[in-house]
Amino acid sequence: MSETLAVERTLHAAFRSDPGRVRANNEDLPVVDAAQGVFGVIDGVGGSAAGEVAAAIARDVILHRLSRPLGTAQERVREAIAIANNEIYRRSERAPELRGMSCVITLAILHGDALTIGHVGDGRLYVIGPSGLRKLTHDHSPVGEREDAAEISEFEAMRHPRRNEVFREVGGALHDKDEEDFVEVIEAPWSDEQALLLCTDGLTDMVPSAAIGRIVRGHAGDPQKVADALVDAANDAGGADNVTVVYAEGPGFAALAPHATPDALTRAPAACGEFSAQPNGDRASAFRRGGRLLAAGVRWIVGSRTTWFAVGAVAGVAAALGLMWRVGDPAPPRTRTLVAGIAAPGAFPDVAGALAAAQPGDVVQLEPGEYPARIDVPDGVDLVARVPGTVTVRRPAGVAGSWIAMTAGGSLGGRLAGIRIESTADAPVDIGIQVRGQGRIIDLVEVINPVNAAIEVLPSSSVVLRGSILEVPGVAVRLEDGAQAVLTGNIVSRVGRGRGAPVSLAGSAHVVLSRNALAGFGPVFVEGGGAPTQVDLRDNFVLAHPRGAP
Repeated sequence: MSETLAVERTLHAAFRSDPGRVRANNEDLPVVDAAQGVFGVIDGVGGSAAGEVAAAIARDVILHRLSRPLGTAQERVREAIAIANNEIYRRSERAPELRGMSCVITLAILHGDALTIGHVGDGRLYVIGPSGLRKLTHDHSPVGEREDAAEISEFEAMRHPRRNEVFREVGGALHDKDEEDFVEVIEAPWSDEQALLLCTDGLTDMVPSAAIGRIVRGHAGDPQKVADALVDAANDAGGADNVTVVYAEGPGFAALAPHATPDALTRAPAACGEFSAQPNGDRASAFRRGGRLLAAGVRWIVGSRTTWFAVGAVAGVAAALGLMWRVGDPAPPRTRTLVAGIAAPGAFPDVAGALAAAQPGDVVQLEPGEYPARIDVPDGVDLVARVPGTVTVRRPAGVAGSWIAMTAGGSLGGRLAGIRIESTADAPVDIGIQVRGQGRIIDLVEVINPVNAAIEVLPSSSVVLRGSILEVPGVAVRLEDGAQAVLTGNIVSRVGRGRGAPVSLAGSAHVVLSRNALAGFGPVFVEGGGAPTQVDLRDNFVLAHPRGAP
């Protein structure tokens, strides 16, 4: 049996990516393909242009390269990161609006009893086993180097004013895959009694490693609870940055996790899978006390309206924050996860059965594959691809008339995440996703090829669209009278030679565009509803229409 099948049979994985409490947009992206044993986190470098665009390019390139099992694991991670680096750099050179965009990447391939890691920047990878939490990666930053060398404590690093600086990044310059001091490759052993945690610095700048270890052990056996609890802990501590967590565990981990040694939860990284312990539990206690003080201070600052109003917000960002508050994530707490698309005990063979059984607050998790059916998502239910980008919704054969791939409505909101909708000449899709009601969140979706509208928001409805790719020849987002939408961190590109606007408004509809990449359109980007005076494009990245196109 192949290593890929072995990983798919035994590994349980989950992820969560969140903008945090302070930032309006999310420059992080997870990379999750449990079937292939591929896990990663990508963080658009804060302060540089179009960090979320760089992250989206990197994710697409990495998944495409790693889908081809050519070469050793080391060669694959090196090549995937190097190709992503050079593609980001070339695109930034072609488009002045994207000049300087970059990201940092931590990427892992699990193959048999070995783990191969490719790492650039200050994301982190931890392995958790019976002896506790071990950090395998090294921070490519001035503060991280000092922390790894035990010159400063973890608490001092978390408070350091230069903690967000990095001296390695992906996309800043052209690099060869074998270039020294670019991709750090780490090899480590793997067993079914271990768990794997990858995260961006939005977690580790807020939550000490001892607390991370306790949270993982406390929720062992439920990967989604682990990911959610870690993100919640970062936000409870202030949520000063985007935070992304990718977590996977072997089948034997949950039974042994409660017996992990608490004093072993602050381990430093070492080369090639060799680990060494940090100092004793007194230091861990100091970290815990310091972490509580830091959390209290950050909460006070973030909670002070006077502080933030004194700083002064850019008008467009303030509008985005206000609108996201009104249409944000009001879905009730999750109660169950219903698995669909697989013939297994306790799972549903098709998505319709799972959605019929779902109640508000439930998550319907789609297994990889094609789903030739219209999908109606009930109010308050999350519909999430287990592996983003591997679930494709298509029009079934023999269906006449106009066809909408997905509908989602109601007043309780809910998420749609990681799903791809593909329209073809033989099976055309008229509307990709139709939203009615309030509070829908759409994350990491793709709508590809000819459609009348990729996303349609019905009258007086609202939606937040984040980190998605819309490649269509017509309208990307259509808002009916009174509809509202926030679009942040998306790539919206024109397929074909037309020059229509990507966003269409009717009546009093309103849209906020924040840090999107708009490519291949004409001079008007939002039409109808008096939009040219309402919509501020300065926070977005506009690529010129292809030369010579009409």
